[in-house]
Amino acid sequence: MLILAPFFAGFVHRLKQRARGQKGVSPFQYYRNLYKLLKKETVLSKDATLVSYLAPFMYLLPHILLSFMMPFFYGKPLLAPTNPILITYLMALAVFFLTLYALDQASSFGGLGSSREWFLSSLSEPAFLLLLFSVCLYSKEWDLSIAFLKLGQEVQSLILGYTQHFSVSIPFLLIISLFVLMLAENARIPFDNPETHLELTMIHEANILEASGRHLLLFEYASHLRLTVFLSLISILIFPYIAQEPFYFLLAFALYFLKMLLLGSVLAFVESINAKMRLFRLPNILSVAFVLSLLTLILSMGV
Repeated sequence: MLILAPFFAGFVHRLKQRARGQKGVSPFQYYRNLYKLLKKETVLSKDATLVSYLAPFMYLLPHILLSFMMPFFYGKPLLAPTNPILITYLMALAVFFLTLYALDQASSFGGLGSSREWFLSSLSEPAFLLLLFSVCLYSKEWDLSIAFLKLGQEVQSLILGYTQHFSVSIPFLLIISLFVLMLAENARIPFDNPETHLELTMIHEANILEASGRHLLLFEYASHLRLTVFLSLISILIFPYIAQEPFYFLLAFALYFLKMLLLGSVLAFVESINAKMRLFRLPNILSVAFVLSLLTLILSMGV
């Protein structure tokens, strides 16, 4: 996952360019971009403090930990056990250091971007926490790695026709809610446009506008990894096949890779047919994700 994260982000970017009638860059272009940033000098504001040196690493670290905690294609994650509060707070910790870096640069764009970032995070994180709690309640496991594993196995049994005693509405609601939260947490259209630097519209880009060199490399790579983690969470609910033994690892990974390409195509399609919405209309979309997460929680309590 650490190696493939820039590829998945580049794959989505290429599909969006092709949908606009452009030739499109290679899916491996983001690897080249990261390599270029590795060789460039890091320039900081004269008002920057020690925070600006630590924040890029502290923004990347939670995403690395998140990628180690979930059974995306192998049933034994590197870090366990995990719980909903830990996962949610790790994501919040990353946003905290991102906005702290923006404010530490003492630029007007930093204040603008950080306020907008927390405006969205304060609306999306409660919905995400409810969603994770509903998964735990349904599977009766507070270890999220086991909870997602059990939910994935039940969805797989339903698809293959092994069982009929399963509520289809729960994984469906989870997928819709997770997809909306993925758009919000990763600054994708209609919440934000990752390809623009217009000061009136940018949210995520305003936080890293002053970053350069290796600091920008860490921010960009962490954003690729964040997108990969969210897409991987959705992939567990779409015909999950999680290897329990090393012998089935390659098969599970191949299926995971195909599901990620499918989800990347869906993401590119959704972004291509929509436009960025006004900032104060975004809570309307996030309220839908919150209601779906709450409904999933209620259904999970009744199972």
